[in-house]
Amino acid sequence: MDYRLTKQDEGFRKEFKDWLEKTFPKEETPPKLETIEEREKAYRDFQKKLFDAGYAGIRYDKRYGGRGGTMMEEIIVAEELDPYAETHAYGLNAIGMGMAGPVINAVGNEDQKKEFLPKLLDGSHIWCQGFSEPNAGSDLAGVQTTAVKDGDEWVINGQKCWTSGWDYGEWGFLLCRTDVSGPRHRNLGFFLFDCNTPGFSRRPLRQMTGETHAQYGELFFDDMRVPHENMVGEEGRGWYVAMTTLIAERGGGQVSAASGETGGMRMGLFGARTIGSVDSLIELARNTKHYGQTIWDDATFRRRIAQFAIENEALRAYGMRLGKMIRSGSVSGNEASMTKLTWTEQGKRRGDLLCEIIGAYSQLMRGDPRAIDGGDVVHGMLMSRGTTIFMGTSEICRNILAERILGLPRQ
Repeated sequence: MDYRLTKQDEGFRKEFKDWLEKTFPKEETPPKLETIEEREKAYRDFQKKLFDAGYAGIRYDKRYGGRGGTMMEEIIVAEELDPYAETHAYGLNAIGMGMAGPVINAVGNEDQKKEFLPKLLDGSHIWCQGFSEPNAGSDLAGVQTTAVKDGDEWVINGQKCWTSGWDYGEWGFLLCRTDVSGPRHRNLGFFLFDCNTPGFSRRPLRQMTGETHAQYGELFFDDMRVPHENMVGEEGRGWYVAMTTLIAERGGGQVSAASGETGGMRMGLFGARTIGSVDSLIELARNTKHYGQTIWDDATFRRRIAQFAIENEALRAYGMRLGKMIRSGSVSGNEASMTKLTWTEQGKRRGDLLCEIIGAYSQLMRGDPRAIDGGDVVHGMLMSRGTTIFMGTSEICRNILAERILGLPRQ
């Protein structure tokens, strides 16, 4: 397949870019979104305008509020929206766009698609996820949260932790054990739930980054009732629905609603933006001095930065391959672990390198007026540790690749 943009694609890019610049003119000093309320409002306003203009859910069916567009159009939109992540909180609903939407579209029934997808795309619904538990993180099949059927409802009891979107999520999805005596991987259910349902509560989890606002939280379910119509997929098949969700997440986040390839394709064409560009590393190295010479003058640092550039190109190439495999139907889901493992481990090493470059300033965190870039460098380094845990730990991803891709014996 030729991954270069056609004249039609370039025309669409210009059309969308012109619309963005006209609708959201850049401010010399854009306002900072300090509170979750400010970020939530900015996101909803931004997403609603995208939806009304026909730029939300590019590859979703028009019946569900999408555009019915092409894969390349979706990649172009994702690329052009990247700079708006901070100024308009685009990305606040990553759980909804990157996980809930794709799984509902892929596995949900027609009523679920009509009910949830338009409200996701127009910014009405913001989502959170409930997978990990205190004793079931890497071993997701070992979840202990239970769902017991009572007529046309399921009564849910249990706890989830390390939940993204825990504080502002209005809807959530969770994995529950529906048969306590059933065989492993065939005793689970996947549910959608309203966060205003009686019996649901949440609280924050504090992190070593020192943030006053907790990025992750805990969810508690005490006899929370969910209608049977909110079960996605068949009873007892929740594990396979969850794996569909994880393919979306590990493959690069916002995957295609139609076939799931855009996560890999976007990663392939534009690199892992969560890692940060090599250019920013070069700029910092050129503007930082140790013992009278710039970091860039040190051949050892130059080689390490070059290594990131090489790895980014490898990640792009693998992303293109992954996208082609998913589109052809030959991917099992295991291959997406390569993408996740690569960018999170690289992000951790990048954070370490940044702290080496800034030296003693790496001891200063957000809130200290002397901190480099307001403390963002150190904050990113600390956060990079968490990225190797979420979406499946690096150890789990390595095991998947070793056993299911390379065919190595299990120890």
